[in-house]
Amino acid sequence: MNENDRTTLAAPHYLTLFELLLLGMLGALVVFANVALRFPIRMPGHSGIVWMALLVIARVIVPKHGASSFAAVLSGVLAALMGVGDKGALNTLLSYAAAGVGVDVVCALVRAPERAAVCAAAGAVGNLAKLGVKVLLELWIGIPTGFVLLGRVYPAVTYTVFGAAGGYLGFLVLQALRRAGFFAYLAERR
Repeated sequence: MNENDRTTLAAPHYLTLFELLLLGMLGALVVFANVALRFPIRMPGHSGIVWMALLVIARVIVPKHGASSFAAVLSGVLAALMGVGDKGALNTLLSYAAAGVGVDVVCALVRAPERAAVCAAAGAVGNLAKLGVKVLLELWIGIPTGFVLLGRVYPAVTYTVFGAAGGYLGFLVLQALRRAGFFAYLAERR
């Protein structure tokens, strides 16, 4: 690679320190939101409204593959260390990580992840990935398959709805950040 080829590269593939700090802040915000914003809705997957929004925001603010997964794994580690997860440290870490991977997969498949439909789809897939990890862990410990799958139809619908709502909320927050000039500020920092 000669000198001219090096200067034409758009952006580094690794995460910069500034991007790591942004993702760390959003990962900590996921844990804070889960602790502070306990909605008394009593419907499965309702927490996806808040933290799918944050994971979608993380992926669009840091437009690199794995950005939302990094924020999700960090939040999973923090939640496991603080003991605020659902059913133990392993379940917490894996379900948080799966949610981030789900958001990253959807955003990687499209060219413009900042559109409303893509954000909603990313939130729905991320929240469903979280449910999928819970089902797989339940099957792993020996709960009969038919019992688990039959009991997860209603939660699959609510996880999808709340995840899509969270993704759309993330889209609305991103639009507000764009109007406030946050992305122009980010462009200066990179």
